[in-house]
Amino acid sequence: EEIKWLIDDWYRMIVNYEDPRSLEERAKEIEDKLKQSSIQQPLIHLRFDVFKLRYEIYRSDLEKAKQLIQHLNQFREILDTELQYYFHHFCGIYYNMVNDYNNAIKCLKMAEEEIQKISHSETEEAHLYYQFANLYCKFMHLSDCINYAEKALAIFNKDYNITRISDCQTILGITNRDIKNYSKAEYHYNQALKFAKVMNDPVRLGVIYHNLGFVKSDQGDSEEAINCYRKSLEYKEKVGKNESIIMTIYLLAKEYHRLSMKKECLEQIKRGLAIAETLQDNICYYLLSILNFEALGTLDENYEQFILNKALPYFENHKRWDFVATYAEDLGNYYFKLKFYKKAGEMYQLANEARKKII
Repeated sequence: EEIKWLIDDWYRMIVNYEDPRSLEERAKEIEDKLKQSSIQQPLIHLRFDVFKLRYEIYRSDLEKAKQLIQHLNQFREILDTELQYYFHHFCGIYYNMVNDYNNAIKCLKMAEEEIQKISHSETEEAHLYYQFANLYCKFMHLSDCINYAEKALAIFNKDYNITRISDCQTILGITNRDIKNYSKAEYHYNQALKFAKVMNDPVRLGVIYHNLGFVKSDQGDSEEAINCYRKSLEYKEKVGKNESIIMTIYLLAKEYHRLSMKKECLEQIKRGLAIAETLQDNICYYLLSILNFEALGTLDENYEQFILNKALPYFENHKRWDFVATYAEDLGNYYFKLKFYKKAGEMYQLANEARKKII
């Protein structure tokens, strides 16, 4: 019972983003107690492994998380309903992080069914709703995203969980930007900013300024967008996670391109491609590579083949319908200028079909 309490309290510490050193110390304390106690019941050991999966996800150690999922899959038959819930919940987060929408939604839906069968707090429900909102936001299921984000926000407001309030406000900002409701998007971002500043949280400040830049860009205010992206990079560089920095670099390069600042644009593209190669981040690699063709003014057969045979199949396979729509339309315009009207029509049709999948 004591070890179970320590494990459950450790989970609470993880989802409340407590000090990483405290989390590490607690993990070691639990491991030591499990060794010393000689407890034979497999479920207490599996409980620790399940929550360790959430811990590795929190630390962004996706390789260790993957290994834990493989390990736990061997024991799925003996997990009780509560541990099945946590396991599927955490797997959903992992698969979202590695851009595997199908497995992510499958796992979160299973967790949603299982949570109804166990004793749980309203706060736990909010954490699950937040992960749905996060997934739907990333893959452009906008109405579902708003629904889950608002349900999560209502509970986090009651708990005064300012970390998650900020996160939910950010997601609502993103979805409102996607539906071009810019004033509402800015309202949500400013709410998120207010809480992130209270926490003095560079991770969240970096994310919020990144998204504010996106809104300014959509409204045609490139200079303000560049200011926001630069602020975002300042905060993100403090944290030092290249996974977070790379998309901001892409958007900053895109804004420089819009202002015909070729030198600055190409500098950012070069920096972004180097990071993409290190991270093996294919989405950003394709985005930056296409922008490189545009910045150099080399819209030729290589540009056509790159989008047609590499970028579009990748985006379709990963259900990034926003990028499919954008680049199919761009390729359609390229064909139209060359008077290849049949090919242009096929690309415009693909773009329209992709937009219908953004719901």
